[in-house]
Amino acid sequence: MTKTLAAVAALAALSAAAALGAGPSPDAHDRALAHRLDAKVQTFREIAAQKGGSASIKRSLDRCPLLQKDPGQAFAALLAVLPALMTEVVNRYGPRLRGLERTINAMHPHSRLFASWLAAEGQSFALILRFDNHGKKVDLCKAAEVMLDKKSTAEDVHRVLGIDPSLIVALFQSPASATLTELNSRMRAFFVAAGLPAAHARALTS
Repeated sequence: MTKTLAAVAALAALSAAAALGAGPSPDAHDRALAHRLDAKVQTFREIAAQKGGSASIKRSLDRCPLLQKDPGQAFAALLAVLPALMTEVVNRYGPRLRGLERTINAMHPHSRLFASWLAAEGQSFALILRFDNHGKKVDLCKAAEVMLDKKSTAEDVHRVLGIDPSLIVALFQSPASATLTELNSRMRAFFVAAGLPAAHARALTS
């Protein structure tokens, strides 16, 4: 009886893992898709570096009169200018972002894990692309002042950033971002299992 129960429990665990897409097991079709993405790994790497460029932003903000007067606002200012950073990402990488979005949307993997990750990536790129301010150069100091001023209006935000202010709420409440945070570690293992170098797997899931 004990052996029977153990066998049943093992089968149940395997079934649950399969339902959740646990454990990397890419088939030939999904390995081919992974290698198509790998061909664009440098773009992923550059965009991730741009989105995470807080050190260079901090250096720029340190020169702002607002933070020289009140250094305690430094962290709040970093968060406040993230929408401005997104406009810069689109200005610099717009064509490549659109190419990535098209590539991802055209993929139909067999793995549920891969499909969920691709859907979230596609949604993330679509959101970033909405931060297109048509090449407007954003003054980070002015952007920080406006974003941190509780009296600022939607018109003020649009004036300094050149985007729809409602996008800012979408950026900080993005379901796609939460999904990627949840799936990225599993997708790194998936990409490695598909034959991608570990460094490339990390770049694709940063």
